[in-house]
Amino acid sequence: MAKKTKTKPKPKREGNVNDPWISMRSGLKVIAFASIVVFILTVWQGAQTVGWLKGILWGLVFGGSIWLIFFGALKLNQWIRRK
Repeated sequence: MAKKTKTKPKPKREGNVNDPWISMRSGLKVIAFASIVVFILTVWQGAQTVGWLKGILWGLVFGGSIWLIFFGALKLNQWIRRK
């Protein structure tokens, strides 16, 4: 007679697939840090070539575009997952 092997049942996944993997607060901190870094780097590089005023303006454009992309993706995700 063949021996029955005892297999452990697979553990159930914690949480739902639709649950966020990062909190909103942490996400906002990451986006804020990234936009400030992009702003500083853009101003630094732009000031050397086109001057401080245009460098700051380009820094605002690129730093702000990170926020636009973030909130646009957030709204798109909320619209798609609406019930």
